[in-house]
Amino acid sequence: MFLYFCISQFSISLKMLWHIFKYYLGFVIAVFFKRTQISNVHNLKVKGPVILAMNHPNAFMDPVAISALVYPPRVRYLARGDAFKKGAATWVLESLGVIPIFRMQDGGKEGLLKNDDTYNIVNNLLKRNKKIIIFAEGICIQERRLRPLKKGVPRMIFGAMKDSDLKNLTVVPVGVNYQDPSQFRGTVFFNVGEPISINDYMKQYKEAPAKTMNVFLADLAAKMKSLIVNINYHRSEKVIEHLEIILKYDFFKSQNLNENNLEHDFLFSTKVVDVINKAEEIIPKKIIELTEKTSRYFSDLKKHQFKDWLINPDKQKGINYFVVILNIFFIILTLPIYVLGLLGNYVPYKLAYLITSKKVKIKEFKASFYMGIGAMLYLINYALLFFVPKVLYSGWLGLLIVIVSFISGYICLHLSPIRKKTLGMIRILFLKSKNEKKFNDLVHQRAEIIKMYLDLN
Repeated sequence: MFLYFCISQFSISLKMLWHIFKYYLGFVIAVFFKRTQISNVHNLKVKGPVILAMNHPNAFMDPVAISALVYPPRVRYLARGDAFKKGAATWVLESLGVIPIFRMQDGGKEGLLKNDDTYNIVNNLLKRNKKIIIFAEGICIQERRLRPLKKGVPRMIFGAMKDSDLKNLTVVPVGVNYQDPSQFRGTVFFNVGEPISINDYMKQYKEAPAKTMNVFLADLAAKMKSLIVNINYHRSEKVIEHLEIILKYDFFKSQNLNENNLEHDFLFSTKVVDVINKAEEIIPKKIIELTEKTSRYFSDLKKHQFKDWLINPDKQKGINYFVVILNIFFIILTLPIYVLGLLGNYVPYKLAYLITSKKVKIKEFKASFYMGIGAMLYLINYALLFFVPKVLYSGWLGLLIVIVSFISGYICLHLSPIRKKTLGMIRILFLKSKNEKKFNDLVHQRAEIIKMYLDLN
């Protein structure tokens, strides 16, 4: 009885720990990303057992970010089986709702046999109307396209219906879209599609299982592809990235869109990608020429440490010495806050960056480790900021230092872009006064790129 009591109490503690962990992660994600957004979140809150079928560009960041955004419903997810080593790590992962799934390259045939246990875990969770994320591509690659979905996806789904005697199972396709996925202060947009009822396929499945699973997989792939920015050709990725930067302001202005709305960002990106994808099929030479022009233009910008918005004709009215002086005055006025923010937060920020840069070589894992290491270091940092003054003087002083450091650090995130923009304006004004010919050349290059893009429509 005593042992049972201890185990039950420990289980309750783990659940509480999970909820605390989720709250903290929600805060960390709000700081790590400049913007996060999820569309049609109601589709994820349908009743009954639910499987979320997602693409997988950014390692642990994908499930962690969506788990925080859809909280309080708890979302479990499948992860590579080779991460489950013997010992405490496996126990902790399983306690947090992470389920191992083995691929041939992870554990060979022995690993694949272990998937029977995985399917049993999944089926038991679905019986209890839980929500489970599966990464339908079966691989994590940072590309803006949907890779072929694994055949194990329909086997798991239809197997769950058959083996668990479920009355229904809902599959919700989710598209994960990042801007600067490996960097601090990027964005993430979860684009949630319409739920798919597996009941709609069951009659056909009973008559022709293999054919039905192929049909379902094709349907799921089509729905998932519509939820992400899907670039058909690798060689188009850079030119599309450049065009998104150049065209965004004018497009948003003409369509009366909100630049802070990531769904509007997604609509804009898909528009650009559709134009380039079609042109690649019909007039690929034009895309090669456009790529050369955008590469030259951005190479020139980098040489002078400019951003594209500094060259945009529509922005020139706002780039003048009066605005620069006002900005400098604002920077001086807010300098004490900026300094306090740096003093209280720079060390863990820089340390997390250095550790990640040195130790993590695979880009798909950079953001996950950067955020994870940063979250841990900031906890240590704020603990020190509290306890050192508490021991030396007073707990109230420690609390005050923590509050001031946190608030000023958060303000720093918004002051830093203003400082960078002001420096950019100073550089462009200097170029205009010393080398107007070069500035006009940049303006001409930009206009030529826009004209070439419009001619593709």
